[in-house]
Amino acid sequence: MVGRAIILGAAPAIMLGGAVAPSAAAQTPSFEPEGRSAPAAPEDSALPDAGTTEATVETVAVAAAPAAETERVADVTKAAPAARAAAAEHSTVADGEVVLDTTDDAGRIAGEVAAPAGFQTVGASWPAAIDAEVPELQVRAQAEDGTWGQWTHLEKSSDVPDGEQLEFLSAPVHVGEAVAVQVATVDKAASVPEGIRLTLVTSEQVQTVAATTSGAVEASAATNAPTIVTRAEWGAAPPRPIDDCPPAGGDGVPGTTWGAADRLDGAVVHHTVNPNDYATVAEAMQLIRNDQAYHQNSHGWCDIGYNFLVDKWGNIYEGAQGSIEDPIIGAHAGGFNTRTVGVSMVGTYTNVAPSAAQKDGVAQIAGYRLSQYGANPAESATFTSAGLTSGGRYGAGEQVVLPRVFGHRDTHRTECPGDMGYPQLASIRNAAAAYAEEYTEVAEQYTNFVQAVYKDSLGREATTAEIEGWEYRVSVNGQGDLADAMATSNNYRTARIIAAFQDTLGYTPSDAQVDSHIAGVRNGTRTIDEAEPFLMGTSTYYRHVGGTDRAYITALYEHILHRAPTASQLDHWVPRLSTLGRAGVVDALWRNRSAVQVRVVATYQHYLNETPSDSTTTFWVDTLTNNASKDEATLRRSILVTSRYLAYADSRY
Repeated sequence: MVGRAIILGAAPAIMLGGAVAPSAAAQTPSFEPEGRSAPAAPEDSALPDAGTTEATVETVAVAAAPAAETERVADVTKAAPAARAAAAEHSTVADGEVVLDTTDDAGRIAGEVAAPAGFQTVGASWPAAIDAEVPELQVRAQAEDGTWGQWTHLEKSSDVPDGEQLEFLSAPVHVGEAVAVQVATVDKAASVPEGIRLTLVTSEQVQTVAATTSGAVEASAATNAPTIVTRAEWGAAPPRPIDDCPPAGGDGVPGTTWGAADRLDGAVVHHTVNPNDYATVAEAMQLIRNDQAYHQNSHGWCDIGYNFLVDKWGNIYEGAQGSIEDPIIGAHAGGFNTRTVGVSMVGTYTNVAPSAAQKDGVAQIAGYRLSQYGANPAESATFTSAGLTSGGRYGAGEQVVLPRVFGHRDTHRTECPGDMGYPQLASIRNAAAAYAEEYTEVAEQYTNFVQAVYKDSLGREATTAEIEGWEYRVSVNGQGDLADAMATSNNYRTARIIAAFQDTLGYTPSDAQVDSHIAGVRNGTRTIDEAEPFLMGTSTYYRHVGGTDRAYITALYEHILHRAPTASQLDHWVPRLSTLGRAGVVDALWRNRSAVQVRVVATYQHYLNETPSDSTTTFWVDTLTNNASKDEATLRRSILVTSRYLAYADSRY
């Protein structure tokens, strides 16, 4: 039914279509609930919030010792520097430098540095100007008991923002609890250029009982979307201001990573190149927190570069802030960050395959996020490179056809997501498509509901973007989520106030008048349903309806009770104008049970196109007249959350 009425106090049917449509200026306020952003997809697991887990980042320079001062050994990768590490003359991170002062028969050079305070993650960085001179490096760490771990290559990272690079970095390597690190060249190196830096990161583990166990994290409530461990739960640091971050090819929004794209076209699967032996959820969180600190401090990025991460038990972690709600542009696949969601498997999958649970977690989040933008994970799509970056295969403007769920190596010269991880993408893709279909079917059940709420509340159809944004949220959080958000939105309040002015005073209010009334609603001076009786108590309304006491009382009866007053009722109320005032008379008529009944019936007719039963009418009249905590917003919400309203919405659309 086009032009269905919106109930404004006592008005029987105030039309919002056509002549009563709000002006363009009046529609400026955004449709956002006050005090919070629009409700997001479910993002909370059963884990308690950890707040922010502090991380310490220490950086030391890497320098080669003069040849005359180097010690010669047969093989630097086998010679344990334990004795030197304990020696008083051994350098520490406080010295700000690790000196490569040991060489071997193969021409490799190595050096170590102690970190008495401990660390868990190590990485390297260097200016782009010396990139061609930087030899491949490897590291191993010393545990607190003095033993040295395995050597791990510091693989040059192609997890980078879109745009020009001024610095190159290695992927961060998680080495567990360590007190010293040894760095060595992989091949023979005549020299190590000045400018290479080694970064050590340490943080405390999240101290919650739930996090110290292994296995899948429980959801806090049943949902129709993946369970996601939030940033607050794993101890994430806040993102840096957008102005402090390198460009990434998108319009940045302060407080996010590098801003949001307009949609998602694909998902890029990675692995974090960390050991797979983390034993608890807390260890996985620590690894992720250290990677975030490394990304923010060594890389200078706004946030962790991935949108989501998945551990070996299949737990999904929120990465860059905003990634659950928006297509945030990350820094996971330079040149292909925009319109893709970066999902990284926590671990290294070069020699072992990811677990079934981990693959399922990747499929869930990829399917969920892509389905929100109508992208089928089983299909292929054309992706356009934003520019050649570290390890990139494609220059700016080059197009490549890829599956919508593809591996990092498809766009960059890297083994990521590992030789054993990459072959799993076909099964991940199929599972993601199944999840996407499931999520889409659930969400589409509420498409008509969203459309009906917009029409009944704002007098206009919902846009495609509004439907896409709300159908998932409603499918997850319930019909009440949209009902609550609409009731407190600026657009709804603006429409109600404009319609109140037009119906009572016969003109459209100015922006200043609308803002004044919205301010009154916000500060609790009146509810949105009290805007109309407030206007009826003004001298403007008095003059508008005739300018005499008898004409005024007659207009109030017709407006509030939908009938003319009797002669005795006129004789009763006209004298009371001098004692109660206009506002007092309006209030007495407005709160009369007969007037409340008129509004209850009109509300049912507006939202359900039906007259409520006598018992339903009596219930609501009693509720609204006898219970100070209930108002007409309660009545509207009670209708919007019913299956009857859902069915009526389907019949209309």
